Amino acid sequence: MLIFNLLINQSIYMLHSEYQIFRPKKMFLSTIINGLVICLSIAASAQNNQKTANNSKAIKVDVIAPEHGMADPHAWVQNDSVYVICGHDESWEGKGSFRMDRWEVWSTGDLVNWKKQREILPSQTYIGNQPNCWAGDVTERDGKYYWFFSNRNTDTGVMVANSITGEYKDLLGKPLLPKGIVPVHPYDPEIYIEDDVYTICFGSGTYYMATLSKDMKSLTTEPKAILVKDAKGNRMSTDDKSTLFKRNGWYYLVYGSRYAMSRNLYGPYDFKGAFLEGGHTSFFDWKGQKYVLQENHDISAFYRGASLKPVNFNADETIIVPKDDRMYPSPGRPFEFKNSTMGWAAINGTTTTFKNGKLIGTLSSKNAIIQSAPWLYTSSKNCSKITINIKNNSTATTLKLAVFSRDEKENNFWANGTGQVDWKKQQWVEIPISKNDSKFKSYTINLSQFQKVKNRLMQIALQPTVNASSGNWEIEDVMIE
Repeated sequence: MLIFNLLINQSIYMLHSEYQIFRPKKMFLSTIINGLVICLSIAASAQNNQKTANNSKAIKVDVIAPEHGMADPHAWVQNDSVYVICGHDESWEGKGSFRMDRWEVWSTGDLVNWKKQREILPSQTYIGNQPNCWAGDVTERDGKYYWFFSNRNTDTGVMVANSITGEYKDLLGKPLLPKGIVPVHPYDPEIYIEDDVYTICFGSGTYYMATLSKDMKSLTTEPKAILVKDAKGNRMSTDDKSTLFKRNGWYYLVYGSRYAMSRNLYGPYDFKGAFLEGGHTSFFDWKGQKYVLQENHDISAFYRGASLKPVNFNADETIIVPKDDRMYPSPGRPFEFKNSTMGWAAINGTTTTFKNGKLIGTLSSKNAIIQSAPWLYTSSKNCSKITINIKNNSTATTLKLAVFSRDEKENNFWANGTGQVDWKKQQWVEIPISKNDSKFKSYTINLSQFQKVKNRLMQIALQPTVNASSGNWEIEDVMIE
């Protein structure tokens, strides 16, 4: 702004002096005025960009439906409401790799308070009663609403309804995108609309695009591979679940925490780098602000949630990534029991109940063990300690903690390790505690006390009252930080 003011003042001075002394021609005056206009335009653009980047009125929500297992959110805006169709993780107990038992329709009128409208079951489709309800996208055409869905990573189908909230029915009774239609798995569809042309984008590793027929039952063009290239022009591999939107002549291709841009829908796309931290995305505009719904690890990597974040842009149309951006609930992981037990359960020797924001247990035998939800998938490099805020209503004088961690580079990382951890094989670190407490007390165990912690903290376990077989305990929170 200082440079701008100097330019303005100097130009006004030149204009006044030249006009009074030399009485220049109109062309000279026009040049000066045009220069002023350009300066004003640049300054206004900079101010607008700064205002966009710091929009204090933009809404941000960590989890729109806490502790529900909401995953793969897909938004549709209609009549001053936002509707979302999302997948639902079957269980926080981590019984298998990405088992999703249904889709759900949610809505909001203010982006803060969300209401569940309907469930869509896989048995209503050709999938049958299988926990295969992976990502999709919802769209409208000629007064009907279409839900394009993934049958796990095998193929893609489509359902239709007369309203955004359903009831949805299988349109074909078979896949729209069958296995083998392209060299990659044909799943995770994204629908992009422009000039009444409906384009479907799908796949993983390499994305493919094709045009949908007017009745949405078939493709009218052959699927075309989409090139995403790095700064040197080399082809880059992509993640699953593409998302598309257009702004100021640029097409944005977003996948997880990365994105690319192109002047053409079918690319090639130039990789730009990091997007906001999180998983699968869905974009929508609301009262002049662009937003993204982005998958997070609310309870765990297998029992997820959806965050709402504003999306803002730099002057060169690239996406602003705020310094404080994070994937909820990182860094670390808080267990505060504000809504429920947050996935904690007893293994032996105690009960577990939830009351008034606290996790409570009644002892029945010595060395009772409780454990967190599995698959926390918390980065250990961002954590140094675990703090337990507990009230020990027993004669126990010791608390023990165990940590189960894994290396993310292990073979079949996402498919293996979904069973019960054998805590007898894990290292336990103990800490002295007071007995027969009248109030809550905090105890901290540093992760450095464990012999080896791999790069992902997957689960923790507690013996809250070692050697006590009667009495009870209460935990107000457990903080991994």
